[in-house]
Amino acid sequence: MTELREKMIREMELRNLAKNTQRSYLRVVTGLVKHYMLPPDKITKKMLEDYLLYLKNHKGQTSNSRGVAICALRFLYRQVLGDEQTPPGFGFKRKPRKLPVVLSQEQIWRIINATDNLRHRLLLMATYSAGLRASEALVLKPEHIDSQWGKGVRSQHSTGF
Repeated sequence: MTELREKMIREMELRNLAKNTQRSYLRVVTGLVKHYMLPPDKITKKMLEDYLLYLKNHKGQTSNSRGVAICALRFLYRQVLGDEQTPPGFGFKRKPRKLPVVLSQEQIWRIINATDNLRHRLLLMATYSAGLRASEALVLKPEHIDSQWGKGVRSQHSTGF
């Protein structure tokens, strides 16, 4: 193990980085060194940028993977080597979050009233009003809705839900 690798591992341990993060950072730095066959302190900023473009265009890495590479290289140069000038100074594109579709009250009532079966309508109303996911609605039981259900009051309920 090289001295630089040991120093990087020590810095990551001191900063309490997760083991998976440490492995990812080491993998990125190892890939960079193998790509240029030079130690990291001899690699220029332009070479780093070319390497990131190589990861994108030739290796087909996603923006998230390249984001990990950018973070690893920033950590190496800033924290381990103490070089503020060399690490890539640009960020990475995040995926825009998609907001869920919000239905109007009229649309909700049309969905609920689309069935003639009272049991199905009740299930749709409970699912919507409680904000349940489909998987949660599938395991829904009467005692989840009526707290008296499991306390000997079952004879009062004639639906057999």
